[in-house]
Amino acid sequence: MISRRSWWLTVLVIAVLALAASANSIANGYAYDDNYLIVKAARTHSLTGWWRDFGQTYWPREWGGDGYRPLSAIVFRLQWALGRGAPLVFHTLNVVLHVVTSVAVLWLACGILPFAAAGVVAALYAVHPVHVEAIANVVGQSELWVALLVVVASGLYVHGRLAGPISWKRWLVIGSLYLVSCFFKEHAIVLPALLVVAEATVVKDRLPVLRRLAQIRLPILLLTALAVAFLWARSRVVLGGVAGFVPYLPFQIVRFTGTDRVLTAIGVAPEWLRLLLWPARLATEYSPRYVEIAQGPSVAQLPGLLVLAGTLGLIVVCWRRSPVTAFGIGWLVLTLLPASNFIVPAGFIVAERTLLLPSVGAMIAVGSVVPWLYARLERRRVAQLAATAAVAVLIGLGIARSDTRNRVWRDNDTLFRQSVLDAPDSYRAHYLLGQYFFERGQHSYGEHHLRRALELFPDPVVMYNLAEHYREAGWCDPAIPLYRSAFAMASNMRKSQFGLAVCLLETLDMEEARKVALSAIRWGGDVQKGREIVAAANRGRDSLVARGARGEIPQPSRPVPDR
Repeated sequence: MISRRSWWLTVLVIAVLALAASANSIANGYAYDDNYLIVKAARTHSLTGWWRDFGQTYWPREWGGDGYRPLSAIVFRLQWALGRGAPLVFHTLNVVLHVVTSVAVLWLACGILPFAAAGVVAALYAVHPVHVEAIANVVGQSELWVALLVVVASGLYVHGRLAGPISWKRWLVIGSLYLVSCFFKEHAIVLPALLVVAEATVVKDRLPVLRRLAQIRLPILLLTALAVAFLWARSRVVLGGVAGFVPYLPFQIVRFTGTDRVLTAIGVAPEWLRLLLWPARLATEYSPRYVEIAQGPSVAQLPGLLVLAGTLGLIVVCWRRSPVTAFGIGWLVLTLLPASNFIVPAGFIVAERTLLLPSVGAMIAVGSVVPWLYARLERRRVAQLAATAAVAVLIGLGIARSDTRNRVWRDNDTLFRQSVLDAPDSYRAHYLLGQYFFERGQHSYGEHHLRRALELFPDPVVMYNLAEHYREAGWCDPAIPLYRSAFAMASNMRKSQFGLAVCLLETLDMEEARKVALSAIRWGGDVQKGREIVAAANRGRDSLVARGARGEIPQPSRPVPDR
């Protein structure tokens, strides 16, 4: 037993550490997805009709229309109204959520580890630099809510089992937290599996494991029924299968199978391990060529295969010898699965924000070593002091790295510039910076980065946007081949062929412009715009015929300048 004074002193220390690692993010503005989900999302700016968010996608239709996180959207509305659109309110809540979650991790860990070891777990979680993307970027709030609710629900189960069987009142609270967390973000759906793993590892009971699992079968089935109900509600709103998100674009471009997706996930396993255990290097965009998209089995997947085999092997080895370690690793694996690309295609290959909840398990596994280590150093005072100093150094390094990384998310200018420095071989880092430069009117810089992005990976979205920028500048000669390549690679973009049709008009290819405009209409493009281009092509064709009859040589109306 620990004294009340020791408990509250430790809570204070954990809260201070969490604040030290996150507080400077309060000064950040809106960056990256914040601009689409908050600043430019009209529904976020009003509390009227908030209940409709339960029947709407998380991303507005004009920005993709996927995902289903109604409670996140409603909470965004409340914060916008409270702060009249000021980012300070959003960032303050993110920091508060992180502090409270860090304390909740301490409470959960106290149910399965000695108090000192639980303090180490919570301290390392509080300062972990991989959390920065979830904390310093406003829309990472979904991750923070889920982490808090899932940790509290798991803590209720673990601490409840310390006193005996779980009461139905406690099950009701756990179920309520579960349903709420799912409506904040879908990856909370793994909670029932976490409770089963907890029962099979860290719960101390004389009854055999299988018998104990049989006793909780009914409540676990009821939680599973809640999961099914949530997925049904989600499927009524979101298109795109179980994942609910459009798969990562490079997955759609290359000749890619489900096996290749799994092989890609295997290949990035060492990156997950590095980010969880030594996150000195962080990045915003983990995309080709920074990470490799698998095209069949290769030696590049061997390190990942070894990491995964070693991780699963540790669970087996530690199941009886070190149950807390097995629980921590099991937590890590289960919470990583929804966004891992192993089960369903995600909208990314690696995203640091999705490691927030898995890091709880990783830190529990790390903390489980503390009692073992101190038992072996019991009579070696100097060694104990050295171990304590090492933990203090790790905590200090975590605070320092988190502090510097928080500033990167200040605004798009800071973030996009740093993204290219963090991952110069990531094509999306160059793409985002290039688009940002074009928005600012710095066209030469924008062109440079979009061209670099295409050198790294042939993304049709990059091709299309560069072509649009060329067309807007009156440079149709370099735009036309980019348009054609983009539409050849991504047929779902063909409803946007009007830019190509306009360029064909500019280069006096009237018949082809007419065909392209009609094709865009057939693919679902704007009918009125298509008709205008067809009419212009018909008029231009008649004019060319008349000028040809008079012996005149037609010239493009906007010649391409010497670039």
